[in-house]
Amino acid sequence: MMSWEEAQSFDRLAAEYDRLGELDDGAVGEWLPSILPADPSDQRAGRALDLGRGAGTLAVLLADHFEQVDAVDLAGVLDIEGSYDFIVSSAAMHHVRDLPAALAHIKSLLTPSGQAVLIDVVSPRAANPGGWLLGGDLRRLARDLVRGDRYLSRQHFEEVYSPVFPGAAFTQIGHAHAMCWRSAAPISTDQGAAQRSTG
Repeated sequence: MMSWEEAQSFDRLAAEYDRLGELDDGAVGEWLPSILPADPSDQRAGRALDLGRGAGTLAVLLADHFEQVDAVDLAGVLDIEGSYDFIVSSAAMHHVRDLPAALAHIKSLLTPSGQAVLIDVVSPRAANPGGWLLGGDLRRLARDLVRGDRYLSRQHFEEVYSPVFPGAAFTQIGHAHAMCWRSAAPISTDQGAAQRSTG
């Protein structure tokens, strides 16, 4: 059973998480519309998946472009079933213990012309994100919650994602790195951000 002090620490962590999510989703929220269907009123069809969902801001954005949007917690990524025209995940994949298996499963959920946009925070070298969180109780609780989480470097991110999504386009978005891939063909993400394609 959780003590009162631990519960209070978790409440503070949740508040910080929401604030961090708003900051992360801001840059992603500005960039993501550039690769979504251009005119929501004409293109609103199909199914989208917000994987990891955070505070739900990306799911709200997707709802303007897709008929059905599922927002799913990342904990059961390998249990998700169905078929999606668009899958997005932002600042969540570093929580996954078996990243290659999760990426392969995500790919299997896409329709024949489906599109995956997987975004995560990267570090100049592999790093545990616990050091980013500040505060006594918050830091201790975060250490327990994020044990095993790893941020990849940009290079390692591409090395891990490319074999599963051949021909994917990679784009830098602030401190994050994005992988964009379409089942039929890779997509362009040239919106003033650094980009390179791998084969």
